This record gives sequence, structure tokens and C-alpha cells, in this order.
Amino acid sequence: MSPIRIAFAGLAHSHPVSDASNLARLRDAGSPVEFVGVYDSDGALATAFAERFGCEVAPTLAALADAQPDLVILTARPHETAPFVSELLAATNAVVFANKVVAGTAAQLAAWEAAIAVDQDRVGTSSVLRFAPELRALAARVADSEVWGVRVLAQHDIEMFLAPDRAWQDDPARGGGTLVTAGVHAWEMLGAVLPGAELTGEVSGWTHRSPSSRSASEETAQLAGTVAVPGRREVQFGMTVTGTPGPERYALDVFTSTGTLSVSLEFPHPHDSLGFAELAAALLENTRGGRATAPWESARAVATNTIRAAQALRGTHHTEMSQ
Repeated sequence: MSPIRIAFAGLAHSHPVSDASNLARLRDAGSPVEFVGVYDSDGALATAFAERFGCEVAPTLAALADAQPDLVILTARPHETAPFVSELLAATNAVVFANKVVAGTAAQLAAWEAAIAVDQDRVGTSSVLRFAPELRALAARVADSEVWGVRVLAQHDIEMFLAPDRAWQDDPARGGGTLVTAGVHAWEMLGAVLPGAELTGEVSGWTHRSPSSRSASEETAQLAGTVAVPGRREVQFGMTVTGTPGPERYALDVFTSTGTLSVSLEFPHPHDSLGFAELAAALLENTRGGRATAPWESARAVATNTIRAAQALRGTHHTEMSQ
């Protein structure tokens, strides 16, 4: 069996390292996997990645495409995602999986959609949480339940987003800020248990940013609203998105006619159970079948909901002080 040729386009945050680590474990266990190259505008970062995972550094995105990968794992800064994916779709026959987030603003989302319109079936994107085993088990239980409402929590320490090389994630105008960077995980969880859920009507809530904060974004936000779910009536939700210091924590309560169904993803070593290993396995399985993982047709609602909710809660500008 020919190896699956995998390239890494962009190293904007830590997820491609996690992806490569888990794919390497599968390779070492016998899966036919070959890392054919990595590209990032930060040459030192790309070199360190290449040395760790045994692949070539591509000097340009075009050179990476020349390696003719079967799968490209795209982890670019939001202003790069549209031009990157456009070039990759034009220059390769690869399927593309984009680590979150593909867009931090409505304008970036529009550019992304225009870029993939030529062949969106080859493109997928998702928060890794969609592949978390406990969340998938919960989704299977919810599928046969009458849902009355949903409550979601996404807690991700924003300290790492304040480092100079990651500050774009904290900036609402560049990477979306807390409501997008952390909020996408909350919307992914909601979408996992209520597939196709789309935000409808108004969003209410509040944001908080301390006067002494070093963040350009909100530190905590509370949202409430309604989603329209295919095959179900509208469902009300409550959501908390917070950059509170400490371990990552993601929780979901689904209130049903037979009781509350819950999951809490909170571990000393969260990467062991947040879905990283399962994502790697899905990438290989789907690439063998010529399919995108988390294809855009099903992923679009999560991206749209995330950005729309952030815009609605912030109004015309992000929060500048406690409210």
C-alpha cells in the first residue's frame, strides 16, 4: 500500500505539532504515512518542526504543493487561510484539513468561502473536540432524545494568546479574540450534539474585560439565544466562553425529556482525551477514501455561528472595560 503523503501548511499554533505527533504514532504502529514537507513564513519554526518530524522545509507554499501531497494540514493565521487554500486547491489534488480557526471576522470568512468555492468538497475544518470520544458518545445518546435546551462552557486560558507570536489570536480584528478563538470550541460541541444547528434571531448576554487587562479582547462572555436544528424544533442555548487562567475545560449539558445528558472534558493532560488521536485516525481513513475530514458543507454552520455570535455580543466594537 502506498503511503499517504502529508504536508503541513502553516504552523500558526500548537495543533499541527499535536497532529504530526499522533500521525507519527500511527506510522510507527504500521500505518503507511509519509511526511513530505512543511511550510511556514517563520523559517525557524518550520526548521524546528522539520527536524522533529523528519521532513523537508519548503521555502514557499508553491514548493510545498510541488511535493504533491495527498493530505495537507492547514494551520494558518486567519488572514492567510484564503490565499493558502486557494493555492493548494489549484496546485494539488490533495484533500485539505484546516485546523481552527479558518476565519476570525466576517470579512475573512467571506474570503475563505470564495477561495474554496472552486472545490469545497476537498476541504474540511473542525475543532479537535468534535473527535473527543466522550463527546461523540454523548452525541449518539442525544440523537434519539427530545432536546429542551443546551448549556455549553468553553474555558481556555488566554495567557498563551498574549505572547507576541500568538497575539493575533487575541485581537478581534485579526484572529477573532476570545469569543472566536475559544468560542469556536463551544460552538463545535453544540454542533456535534445538534448537527446543522444554525444561530437564529437575536443573541443576548454580556462581556467582561478588566480595565487592567493585557488582552485586546474580552476575558469572559455569556451568551444566550436560539438555534434552528434540522429535523428538530428550535432549541434554546446558554453559553459561557472564558479565558480564565488554569487548565482547559469544556463542558456540555443537554436537557432532555428523560433527563440531563452531560459531558465534561477536563483532565490534567487534556490532549489525552480531547480528540487529537481520534482526529489523526480520521484524517488517514478519510484521505484513503478521497474524502475531506469534517467537510465544509457540515462545518460551515460552526464557523458562521461563532463569528455571528461574537459580532452580536460585541456590537460594533469589542469590549473596552468591564460591563
